[in-house]
Parts: sequence; C-alpha cells; structure tokens
Amino acid sequence: MTTSSTRQKVGAALLVLTISYYVVELIVASRWPVPHAYSWAQNMISDLGVPECLADMHKYGDSALSGRYICSPWHALMSAEFVLLGILILATAILLSPLLPKTPLGKALPYLAAINCLGMVLVGTFPGSAGEIPGGSRFRAVAHPVGAYLELLTGIAIMAIVAYLYWSHRAYTAITLALLAASLVGVVAGLTTTHLGMEPGAAVRLAIDPFVWWRIMTGVALLLAPARFATRRAS
Repeated sequence: MTTSSTRQKVGAALLVLTISYYVVELIVASRWPVPHAYSWAQNMISDLGVPECLADMHKYGDSALSGRYICSPWHALMSAEFVLLGILILATAILLSPLLPKTPLGKALPYLAAINCLGMVLVGTFPGSAGEIPGGSRFRAVAHPVGAYLELLTGIAIMAIVAYLYWSHRAYTAITLALLAASLVGVVAGLTTTHLGMEPGAAVRLAIDPFVWWRIMTGVALLLAPARFATRRAS
C-alpha cells in the first residue's frame, strides 16, 4: 500500500467517524430531565451543550426562546463532541491535502477546514443559549454564534468547491449539490421570521446537518472507490 493510499484511507475513516456526532447527540438528548424531553424541532442543537439548567424559557418572555426547555445534564459530552468534530475535519484536511488538485480552489480547502475547526472549537468551548437570557455571559453570546457561523459558512464553501472539483463523479456531485441546497434552504429558513413553516430548531438542523452527512458520505465514497478520487477528474 502506498503512502498516498494510506493517507486517503485514514482520512476517509476520520470522515466516517463524524457519525459519532449523531451517536453523542442521541445519548445527550436522552438524558434530558423527564418529563421535559428534548425537542428535535424546537430546541437548538447547541442547547445540548449548555451547562446551566435554564429550565422553561417562557419565564424570560422572549418569543425566540419561549418554545424551549433547556437542561442538559450531559452537556460536557456534547461540547466535547463539537470540539472533536472540528479536530476531525482539520486532521482529514491535513491527511488529504497532498491528494487535492494543485489549483487555487484545491489549495483553499485545507484553510477552510482549519477555519471550520476553529468554529467548532468555539461552539464547544463557549456553549450557546445562556447568553440569550438576561444576565447571561455577553462574551459567550458573541463567541458561540461566531463559531457557529464560521462552521456553517465554511461547510457550505467546502461542499461547493468539492462539487466543482469533482463534478465528473456524477452521482457523488449530485448528492453533494442536494445537500448543499438543503443547507442553503435551512440558512434562509433560519433568517426569516416564519422559518419557512419550520420550527426554529428544525431550520437550524437543516442548515447545519447536511455538512455532517456530506462528511460521512465522502468518507464512505473514499473507502469504497479510493482510486477514483486520488486525482482530479474535472477539467
């Protein structure tokens, strides 16, 4: 086995390991205090990592918060998972960078991955939600969304660039573009007052999760057909 193929396999395995996000999410959500089950539609993803038990958000009187109950006993596990996701994408970029096209867009991917990593580290290190309430940490209220937007925007950019660089892999590119489109719909929904008919938590998931799915899909594709992605196939 050549060094390049070994790097590709390890990088692909790290991408597949991104599935740990969903495993940890399910575990942490299951620890939500009864009878207030975690709402996959109303609660934000970041609510799982909030260390404070804020309970019923109705008491804060803000319509943006009132539909949520926040109390995550296993918050530390979720925050650690956010940081791990960032480390995984950066490690993958380092491993696969020699195999990427030697073009400006190909060279930009590791830098975007590094920014994505930074965003996830901020998300995990400075949990969200508490800064939304009266008396909450102003620094956390800024650092957390900055990290979330860095992760979101770089994730969208990475998917778009890879779709362009490997457009000749028709099925792979089609799925990538579909996930990219879903993420953009989620972004638009999150920015509108009606959320396009979705609950706010669902809109956030639609914006964020496609990049997670894409990472898993890409890892599987690299493991199943490594030679096809070893060199650039687009003109």
